Amino acid sequence: MKFLRALSRLIIGLTFIFSGFVKIIDPVGSGLIIGEYFKWIGFGDWHTLFQTIGVLISGAELLLGIAVLLGIRMKYSCKAAFWFMAGFTLLTLILAIFNPVTDCGCFGEAIKLTNTETFLKNLVLMVFASILYFQRNKFIPVAPPMWEWGFAAVYAIMIAGLSAYSYRHLPLIDFMEFKVGTNIASKLEFEHLNAGDNQFETVLIYSKEGKNFEFSIDNLPDSTYTFVDAITKQVSGKTLLKPLDFAISDADNNYVTDSILALRGPLFVVSAPYMQSLGEKRASRAKRFIDKVAEMGLPVIILSGSGWSESIEAAQGYNLNSEIYHTDFKTLITLNRSNGGVVYLYDGVVSGKWSSAGIPHSNIDTLLAEDPELLAAKARIREQLTAEITALVILLMIVIMRYVCRIVYIHKHSESEWIEETERLKNDNTE
Repeated sequence: MKFLRALSRLIIGLTFIFSGFVKIIDPVGSGLIIGEYFKWIGFGDWHTLFQTIGVLISGAELLLGIAVLLGIRMKYSCKAAFWFMAGFTLLTLILAIFNPVTDCGCFGEAIKLTNTETFLKNLVLMVFASILYFQRNKFIPVAPPMWEWGFAAVYAIMIAGLSAYSYRHLPLIDFMEFKVGTNIASKLEFEHLNAGDNQFETVLIYSKEGKNFEFSIDNLPDSTYTFVDAITKQVSGKTLLKPLDFAISDADNNYVTDSILALRGPLFVVSAPYMQSLGEKRASRAKRFIDKVAEMGLPVIILSGSGWSESIEAAQGYNLNSEIYHTDFKTLITLNRSNGGVVYLYDGVVSGKWSSAGIPHSNIDTLLAEDPELLAAKARIREQLTAEITALVILLMIVIMRYVCRIVYIHKHSESEWIEETERLKNDNTE
């Protein structure tokens, strides 16, 4: 049984750490996942609330994984891990039956699983979580209680800092479809061509008199209709995790995706998925960048995920002198997690992206002088190294803490004596 306890601790600990880590470094994405669940049960679009809940759940999952792997507060940690798994196993069973969302988001954007695959994965993990739960009293403490609570507090602070950094900047590693180095036009074409028997249809959504209507590209309505959005629907074949969606329209409701992606040379895109809530600080950063790029004679556009009236009103209010285009906010969130961030396209390839707080105001000339492919490669290497070093630091701290505790702290009982002691205390409490 000792081997099973150790194996279960390893599997649950590492799984929770990986799952929590890939979500905590992408707090915006975690909020979107939680938002999908709440919208399914009838809640409105409470963006800040959803993101807060997403960060708390991801942080708790990462902290639980660290606690289980390190072996601190095991009575509490094993209980929490068991009920955590039980709750999400039930949730994924419901998802597998009713399929209200296409991706549960258990591994963020890093690994995509169907709802059925996720449920089966959780069933396997429940076996190990159950072993930990029923064997929780047999783990010998690695340190005095105050030390263990102190370790947990240190890791909680680290997790909070990691989440705050990722929110202010961008995810430590970009797992999204349009990460740096992606040729967007080629990717969309490749996805369609390699869908096998899957058939897709681009649908344009227009509104009139408060109602939405769907039209095909070959059957567009007259000018009395107002363009709302464009989506790509799968009409046959094997179900994909999510539809392909990248559609841009101009102020005259013209579908201009191909012409935007076909531009040769540099193009800077200010990404504003929530244009109406851009705020003075982010807007001033965007304005400073737009004005400087325009002075250099380079093309720069604003890509908004809000409605036209909100976008125009915000642009005028913040004096953003740039052409505004529209796309779905989910597309923008995939392109750049930051509201008011910047994406650098060169020949339709994503060569760089920055958060609102990290807009490269002072080194635009340096960016333009560097080879776009080399710039993208450096960005990918940098973000991968940063994520790997961060994960390595977390794991090394676990190993070092556990090793130091084994040297400094010697529990007064052997393993058999500790088990007998916990059983005696349990019986005394029962009586």
